[in-house]
Amino acid sequence: MFGFRWYGANPLHLLALIGCFALAGYAGLRLFDARPLAVAVWLFGSVIAHDLVLFPLYALADRSVHGVLRHRPAPMPAVPWINYLRVPVLLSGLLLLVYFPLILGYPPGYTLITGMSVSVYLDRWLLATAVLFGASAVAFALRLRRHRRAGSRSRPPDSRRGREGRPRGVGRSEGAPRGEPPAGRLAAPDPGCAATVRAWSSG
Repeated sequence: MFGFRWYGANPLHLLALIGCFALAGYAGLRLFDARPLAVAVWLFGSVIAHDLVLFPLYALADRSVHGVLRHRPAPMPAVPWINYLRVPVLLSGLLLLVYFPLILGYPPGYTLITGMSVSVYLDRWLLATAVLFGASAVAFALRLRRHRRAGSRSRPPDSRRGREGRPRGVGRSEGAPRGEPPAGRLAAPDPGCAATVRAWSSG
């Protein structure tokens, strides 16, 4: 993997990107050979619509959601939650962007050409959106539960209390060795030292 440090990811990621670009280029060339003017207009319109219209709109919506939920008095969960909202919104919006003519029932000759009704696309898009949000909510709940379990397991037990229920070390000054008496209390006299003092005074 030493040669791929300049890339910054796994070699399989690079191969997947190359395959995606090759497939997209092949499809674009086939479409461009069939209808070059329509493909050029579609590409130019999609770039303009995304950069000048869609990107400011969903950036503003993302900032608005952050601002509203940040000023709420209720505490927010410790697990990052914003991506669990962004992913279903992005996928649902992508489906709407790709199939909006069928979802809105726009093409008038679709039923005559294909023999299929366009009335099912709106229901299917709503169902797909509900499934995306439900799956994202379940994934967020599972991660939040796992985070809480990991927090409870990593919390150390309360081992600073003695048998009587009071903290250990009460009555002993901080920093004093275990063998020395607490601060403010005289130590008991040593019997050998007392006998030596009496013998010296009597002599």
